Amino acid sequence: MLTRWFDFLLGVPLLWLISLVRLRQPAVRDFRKILVIKLAAMGDTVLLIPVLHSLRGAHPDATIHWLMSRVNAPVARTVPYVNETIAWNGFSPMHFLTLIQQLRRERYDAVIDFEQWARGTALISFFCGAPHRVGFTTPGQFRSSLFTESVEKTFRVHELDDFYALAAKLGTLERQPTLEIFETEKGKDEIGALLSDTLQRNKLNVLIHPGCGADGLPREWPLSKYAEVSQWLEKTFDAQIFASGGPEETQKTAGLARLTGGNVIDLGGKLSWEGVISLVRHVDLIISGNTGVMHIAAALQKKQLALHGPTNALLWGPVNPNAVVVRSSCPGCPSLRLGFEYHRRDQFCMNLIEVDEVKASLSQMLS
Repeated sequence: MLTRWFDFLLGVPLLWLISLVRLRQPAVRDFRKILVIKLAAMGDTVLLIPVLHSLRGAHPDATIHWLMSRVNAPVARTVPYVNETIAWNGFSPMHFLTLIQQLRRERYDAVIDFEQWARGTALISFFCGAPHRVGFTTPGQFRSSLFTESVEKTFRVHELDDFYALAAKLGTLERQPTLEIFETEKGKDEIGALLSDTLQRNKLNVLIHPGCGADGLPREWPLSKYAEVSQWLEKTFDAQIFASGGPEETQKTAGLARLTGGNVIDLGGKLSWEGVISLVRHVDLIISGNTGVMHIAAALQKKQLALHGPTNALLWGPVNPNAVVVRSSCPGCPSLRLGFEYHRRDQFCMNLIEVDEVKASLSQMLS
């Protein structure tokens, strides 16, 4: 949240000033070198992969670079449709100037900024020197004046559709039929070491991902309810339950294991993103809130149950024919548009999703 505050505090006046003095640049339609920008988050990164596949198909001879961050680097570096990834290390003035110099040397013909609200990436798009710049016109974010073409964020279509609309500003795209995700040898090795004795093929292997990141508490279903569903799955379907989470979520996965009497295999903080992808590939069912693991499960077309409260499934739901979405009955939900406008900061919204409703959805799915 602090990064977003500084982005707003510094970015808005800078964008306003530049919009007053910016010079017109010649239009370019022969895109031989393209920069795409997507720094976060993991879910958006998964949604972007098929768009990059289509972009590569439309421009087979182009050089495509991806400006990424440490947040999405583990997935971005596996995507075969880009020639090179470039690391973004933060908003310090020195790094910003160094990055701009590096990008200007590349002489890009076009840049596509896939960020939805960040002013910093709009500034990078402008200063990198590309004559063709594409990004979102997002209400209240003061970004569009630095782009030569933009797509309005209407909050009426899925994020995947918005990403395709941006990339289509560089020419007609052939849309991919499904999401994609790529497994790595590192991920396979992690899973092989951790699950050789616990992944049982004669059982229903279920992955529960209870957390939603460092600031995602309002999107998380209470641990006590996850525990009740875990015990029910074990008794009703002879399920083996795994719990996953990042380093900041170890207390949640440990809490889930404790509430179930130790019957949940706690993998919190033990897997990299590559390991999580391999884990999702091996299990039969994934239960989670709206978080990166939800989109990874969708990309692998696994059976999944996605729990939504503040998040709008129309905009961010799983793109997966095998997914079932359960929504909160909270009258104030969904409340998010850019991803951080929670109308409550606790778990009130998600707590309104009843255990019996989740059990009914799972029963229908598993029958």
